[in-house]
Amino acid sequence: MNELRKKMKMSVGIMAVVMTGYLLLGAAAGQTQTIEGPAVMVTGYTVEPGVLMPGDTGTVTLTIKNPFLDFQASETETTVSPSGTTEQTTSTTSTRGLNAKIETIRLSSSTKEVEWLTEGTQRTEYFNLGALGPGESMTITLPIKAVAYARDGTYFPEVYIEVDNGQNVRFPVRVEVDKSEVQLLEQDIPTEISISESRKIALVVANNRPNMVNGVNVVLRSSSGDFEFTPAGVYVGNLGAYEQRTVEFTLSPLAEGSKTIAFEATYKNGNNVHASTLTSSIEVRGSSDVKLILVDAPDTVVKGETAKLEFDVANGMAKDIKAVSVVPMRSGLKLLPSEYFIGDMEVGDVFSASFELHTNDLELGETTIPFNVIFKDVSTDKQYETAGYEVRLEVKEAPKSELPYPLLLGGVVILVLLIAALVWLRARRKRARQGPQ
Repeated sequence: MNELRKKMKMSVGIMAVVMTGYLLLGAAAGQTQTIEGPAVMVTGYTVEPGVLMPGDTGTVTLTIKNPFLDFQASETETTVSPSGTTEQTTSTTSTRGLNAKIETIRLSSSTKEVEWLTEGTQRTEYFNLGALGPGESMTITLPIKAVAYARDGTYFPEVYIEVDNGQNVRFPVRVEVDKSEVQLLEQDIPTEISISESRKIALVVANNRPNMVNGVNVVLRSSSGDFEFTPAGVYVGNLGAYEQRTVEFTLSPLAEGSKTIAFEATYKNGNNVHASTLTSSIEVRGSSDVKLILVDAPDTVVKGETAKLEFDVANGMAKDIKAVSVVPMRSGLKLLPSEYFIGDMEVGDVFSASFELHTNDLELGETTIPFNVIFKDVSTDKQYETAGYEVRLEVKEAPKSELPYPLLLGGVVILVLLIAALVWLRARRKRARQGPQ
């Protein structure tokens, strides 16, 4: 009786194991026939540029993947005989993934700030992009635009993927809009400058945006030729988020008076070109800070004589200068030296310069001789020339005589001798009248 009960329990156990095996096989077989769920998934995306400005165009690049793979499942079944021996049987079940047929992809949004870019075409979605095999992926780029009136903020337009033989997918993408710009700021621009000097000026290019901008370039946008700038432009390149860079120019004024200068910074946010401007005013002084002062010169000179002209050269600028020379600006004169070279002059220095003017070849009458001062800026090596002083003098003719000079001189000698002889004769007659004493 007890042994019969043992045999019955063992049979029930064998049947339970067998039934379990059949149930597992059935479940596996059922899974093969009833695969459900999304046929594709978005595994990653990027937005370029990282943050759009109002009116900007950009792209959303998506990576779409079919996650279902071919796989095999194996199952081992153990059978126990009444005698106590066991027997194992292994079975393999194959499950095959499905191709995902993508019918359309489009972008939808609950607001109008960010939308599908339709410039040049009426298309607002992609059709019949093909099928993705098990484990395969594809990359697709959607054109987007932030409208001109878009407010600063973060938006989540949805990418809608319609799968012909599976479930459709809705995937939100994060798009940020920020109207902050790249600014040009004054760092060192003088309010006043002499027309005879050059000055270095400095500007700050500040990226106030939360993303990097590229192709930053700073150029002069002056409305007239009042200044000469070196260089004409400075290429900065990329500027990271909230990064600043200093750029320098050398400014040389070309005209006197109150002048306006304008600079422009152009840059790209993605492929979108933007520009910022800076305007500043500078007063250009008309009076020269390097002065030529006349010390001595005759008002008149007899033709054939030599006139001496003496000057002082004073450096009244706020910096040193070099290669200083005083140069006569009239040709055809016999001036020695032809150019008076002084050399370097420090702030406040006063040096003398003198010339000898030979008048043999000058015409009679009033004559004017202008003199200029030429010098170089120590820092930029730029040469300047300032109007210094005009010397005016009258060239007169030498007094003339009717007789030739040698005859005139001989006559004077004879006259002197006659007068001496007359005086001697008168003295002799006077002594003769008086007689001996």
